[in-house]
Amino acid sequence: MRSPRLTLFRLSLLTLVLTATLLVAGPQAQAQPQPRGRTQAPTQDRAVVDGRARFRVITPSLIRMEYAADGRFENTPTVTVPDRDGAAPRFTTGVEGAWRVIRTDRVELRWRRGRDFSAGNLVLTFRDGSRSRTVRPRPDARHSYLGGWTRGLDLSTGREPLNHGILTREGWYVVDDTDTALLVDRGPGFRVRPQRSGTYRDWYAFAYGHDLRRALADLRTLTGAAPLLPRNAFGVWFSKYFAYTDAEFRALVERFDTERVPLDTLSLDTDFKRQNDPIGSALATLVVGQPGRMFAWNGWDWNKDLFPDPDTFVDWAQRRDLALIANIHPSISSNDPQFEATDRAAGGLAASQDCRTIQADTTGQCHVFDWTDPRQLTAYFDLHDTLAATGIDAFWLDWCCEAQGAADAPGLSPDTWINSQYAAYNRGLGSRWPALSRIGGEYRNDGSYGDRSVGAGGTGALAEHRSAIHFTGDTCATWEMLAFEAEHTAAESAIGMPYVSHDIGSFNGAPQGGECNAVTAAVARAPLPDDLYVRWLQLGTFQPLDRVHSNHGQRLPWEYAGRTRSAATKALRLRGEMVPYTYTAARRAVDTGLPINGPLYLRWPRQEAAYRHPTQFTFGRDLVVAPVTTPGTRAAVRLWVPPGQWVERTTGRRLSGPSVATVEVGLDHVPVLVRAGSVLPTHRVGANAGVAPTTRMVLTAYPGRRGGGQLYDDAGTGFGYERSAFTRTSFDQQRRSGTVTVRIGRAVGGFDGALRARTWELRVLAVDRPTTVQVDGRRVSTWSYDARTRSVRVVLARVPSSRGATVRLG
Repeated sequence: MRSPRLTLFRLSLLTLVLTATLLVAGPQAQAQPQPRGRTQAPTQDRAVVDGRARFRVITPSLIRMEYAADGRFENTPTVTVPDRDGAAPRFTTGVEGAWRVIRTDRVELRWRRGRDFSAGNLVLTFRDGSRSRTVRPRPDARHSYLGGWTRGLDLSTGREPLNHGILTREGWYVVDDTDTALLVDRGPGFRVRPQRSGTYRDWYAFAYGHDLRRALADLRTLTGAAPLLPRNAFGVWFSKYFAYTDAEFRALVERFDTERVPLDTLSLDTDFKRQNDPIGSALATLVVGQPGRMFAWNGWDWNKDLFPDPDTFVDWAQRRDLALIANIHPSISSNDPQFEATDRAAGGLAASQDCRTIQADTTGQCHVFDWTDPRQLTAYFDLHDTLAATGIDAFWLDWCCEAQGAADAPGLSPDTWINSQYAAYNRGLGSRWPALSRIGGEYRNDGSYGDRSVGAGGTGALAEHRSAIHFTGDTCATWEMLAFEAEHTAAESAIGMPYVSHDIGSFNGAPQGGECNAVTAAVARAPLPDDLYVRWLQLGTFQPLDRVHSNHGQRLPWEYAGRTRSAATKALRLRGEMVPYTYTAARRAVDTGLPINGPLYLRWPRQEAAYRHPTQFTFGRDLVVAPVTTPGTRAAVRLWVPPGQWVERTTGRRLSGPSVATVEVGLDHVPVLVRAGSVLPTHRVGANAGVAPTTRMVLTAYPGRRGGGQLYDDAGTGFGYERSAFTRTSFDQQRRSGTVTVRIGRAVGGFDGALRARTWELRVLAVDRPTTVQVDGRRVSTWSYDARTRSVRVVLARVPSSRGATVRLG
């Protein structure tokens, strides 16, 4: 089914860009408390105004602190904080001597009345377990930061410094939103903060102590929820910087099927586009190492030599539930057929020498867009209509080298702004996909900024989770880079980012001369070392998104041999099996602000060891992953076992924590701890993620006295999930006196396309051969026992979703 051309997607929608996705708030009421004593603030209002200061209680552990010397408070939402309304927590406020005092059940905030927010005039006391802490809340305070973010990892070979997020060892943080651009329903959709005649401050004080998960929940309340990606986003992705043809893509997909390796998303790198200059393109193919193929940088239509009938190609992909993501470079050649109309609609585009060479158009001038100009922003997105009308699912904004200043405005982070526009554009198509893009800053090639910069200002990184999948850019292949990617994904929980997408296997291959460069194609085509290749795929299995990508390189299992091929195939199949669990974890991230991949200290903040194993991470609610980041076909992984009882997934070894254990692993094994008693939903081996719910599922019950799990389901696309169109199915397990009971609960909720019945393949691990197997109290024979693995397999055919089933082994 193709998307219609967006004839209505013009300035009116672009200027209202975040109305739908960010729930822009209206003006806020103000409560004037009594001047003396303590009074209970009305629960419907969180505002306390006292002279030139205004305070708003957002949650019991999050308070807005606003000081305006001119007496003008700001009610307009910002790019970072789109909605300040909502249910108010209970609090008390009053005046005690010279101090305004606000108390919730978790914090006490004191402000010396009539004074600016200097260090001596604000005191924050908050509860941290059984003790309390008192601090002087300021945004420039020194902290021991936990996690953080970087715009990109381009040309990186390992660890990079991180910009900080809101998580600290001290248990508090102040976000300074004073200068961040405002969201408005006119012009380009934002407005620079007005000039003030005196001091103005707009701060948000987070006070969470060791409860780091509360901090992320508060951040979600303040800045909004992440979107839920389509179901097929959580399967296996493939892309390569190579000029594939329609026929070659079809043959590639058939090869995935033949190998029983799932494939769910194809990213079309830049060469799928129409060429503007065949001569320049031919010269460029020599430079990038694909002579005789195609090269295109900023074209805005399909290359009909590669895709003679794009509609038919997209229809074929959609019938297979394959998502298609198109690479975009945000410039246009003067030789592009759409240039004249675009230039006229934009009111005149600026020429740029920065992208003149890379567009490989020997006679055309490269032109760029000013995304702060509403006419140019509209003209820019109009160029996407041709691809969107064909049925492209989403856009990969490969914002690299076009020009600086594309979205320069005080208090506006350029990445954040254009990513929000892509999210709105996609939503106009009816698509859940946000942008696939770098985040939080901007690229500048003048030496002052790079791909690890913060950018033009504002607090944009804290808003990126609403609009972007973080594409981290073009790395090189080293063990140090692999280890840092494992750490980096979890670290970005500090800004609430659930979706981080690395080039699995690296883009550029091995560094040359000790440095990472955009290497020659001959080097890029060289296979990775077998062990490094497999370990990188294993990391991808347990990432939020598993996007296999390279610069002409070899990243597919059948491009290797022997046990390397076998281990690589196993890793990609496991990713496909994990989709139901991963999709459930993604919905949890949307609802709670907790990441899919989290650092250990987020779950166990009072365990000092949790801070000393940065490459280990949680994956969803019930898994802890320790990826192998050292060379060799065998590895001794020293891993931290969190408090409680755990089962090592591959060996079945039972471990108690907190402790440190050494796990010996072969090339086809990555250490994964499963919470004891967990019941995990998965797909069958080789199954694609698909869009619709799967009729046959696998449930694996791991040993433990008691435990469970959950499966989230919805239509897989569209926005019904925002309106409670989904189901949740719970699983429970108990083991007692030689009896194992596993209950599949009824599906709670509903949506169009929800399954009325499902076939479950239940696998119960670490049990002796049972005497009887009962389903809903009746003995059945549809089971088998594997003495080697000590596991029981029970097939439950067409179980009504409205009823569920109970299985008892005795």
